Amino acid sequence: MNWSDIGNIVGRAAPVVGTLLGGPAGAAVGALVAGALNVPNDPESVNAVLTANPDALAKVQELQINAKVQLQQLAVTAENNRLQAEAAQYAAEAADRDSARKLAASQPRDFVRPGLTILMLAGSLFIIVAIMTGWALDVVTNTTAALTVGNVMGAWFMMTKEVMGFWFGMTKESQKQSAVITDFAVTPGSVSKPDK
Repeated sequence: MNWSDIGNIVGRAAPVVGTLLGGPAGAAVGALVAGALNVPNDPESVNAVLTANPDALAKVQELQINAKVQLQQLAVTAENNRLQAEAAQYAAEAADRDSARKLAASQPRDFVRPGLTILMLAGSLFIIVAIMTGWALDVVTNTTAALTVGNVMGAWFMMTKEVMGFWFGMTKESQKQSAVITDFAVTPGSVSKPDK
């Protein structure tokens, strides 16, 4: 059992506490909940009291009211930490792409990067044409092959996006959009045979 499980239990009575228990500030909020219930600071002890004592949820509600400012500060701190981690990761990825571009600029006779780009674009175009013309309809709608084909297509388009990001740059939003598209492409049952 972990703090997010406790968050699901107390979320009905104290939604702010429940949400925070399920997030990155879960351990800190868990310590507050354990203190309010006079139990050891671990999810199992808190769960035991919540299931055995019906008044325990009322104490958690009181905690939510009395420690409102402290809970809000924990929520803000957790969100700031998450945003800083995302920004640091994106900055590292951008620096990596920038160093690769500088290396490519210093090697004018390099044919690998342009060749890979052409290959990825041609493959993406082939996949799109095969699907739009119906040539690949049997493979895409076959329930056995659809998962494998979806995974291959998702991986191919993800790599194509990375290759194009090398040449033209990439934003944080485009990374999120790419992840959503890949998830759609590899989800079983997302493509079905048309009714006749």
